[in-house]
Amino acid sequence: MPHSSHHALTTVMDAVVRLQPASVLDVGVGYGKWGFLVREALDFMNGRHARHEFLVRIDGIEAFPGYTSPLYEWVYDDVHYGDVASVSDDLLPYDLVVIGDVIEHMPKSSGLRLLRSLLKKSRNVIVATPSEFFEQEVLGNPWEQHQSRWVREDFAEWPYDFQMIGMSIVAVLGGCGCTWPT
Repeated sequence: MPHSSHHALTTVMDAVVRLQPASVLDVGVGYGKWGFLVREALDFMNGRHARHEFLVRIDGIEAFPGYTSPLYEWVYDDVHYGDVASVSDDLLPYDLVVIGDVIEHMPKSSGLRLLRSLLKKSRNVIVATPSEFFEQEVLGNPWEQHQSRWVREDFAEWPYDFQMIGMSIVAVLGGCGCTWPT
């Protein structure tokens, strides 16, 4: 969705601050919430308030071109429109990939392929997803339909930290050169 539940916010952002990435990919930008919060935590809170002072690279990818936000230009270094599953092998390596309320919008086999591709070259991936399956329709966007429900065992092939918070699951996954979770 272009927006999502508040349940995962603190847990995701605690992991972002702990990981201190220099480069971040926000998968499923929506209205730009995760990008904004990451920029705030990693640049603003360190006294870098002007765009030319930012040290953290934050890129985004969004499947639905109907979502735009004034935050895009200010928060993100680059926003690409397209299906992340079809371009994941061509993406740059990132210190951190945030997949916030996106993975449930693809079949589980596609989601696992995406995670494998990203974790082969990126240090960490954070996945936030609903803990229950429910039907969804938003703004006539076909990318918003839920196709899978994720559980702890789905992340077992990687080092991971897993938490259930309210109606959300947050999994921090270790990839290439990860230092946490171990």
